[in-house]
Amino acid sequence: MQGIIRRLLLLLHWLGFVCLVYWIVTFLAMTIPAVTEGLNELEYAFEDITSILAIMWDFDEAEYPLFWSLWLAAAHYPALWLLTGSKTMLPWKKH
Repeated sequence: MQGIIRRLLLLLHWLGFVCLVYWIVTFLAMTIPAVTEGLNELEYAFEDITSILAIMWDFDEAEYPLFWSLWLAAAHYPALWLLTGSKTMLPWKKH
């Protein structure tokens, strides 16, 4: 039974890590082109980012994967740390 729980926690860690990488890439993909265009475009990029982050608190959006991926990206590390005591951020490192 302990092996199954351990595998489920490892799956949670991998899913959270993948969602976190996805959100970092999305953030960089939205801001880096805007920085090269100038401050006016950067302002529009930050408006887009804040509208995406607003999805996290809009529970009417709970049926969309974007909502859950943002929550999983934000909550996977603290949840894993509380459940296992593991402090490693990378899922392929030994706990």
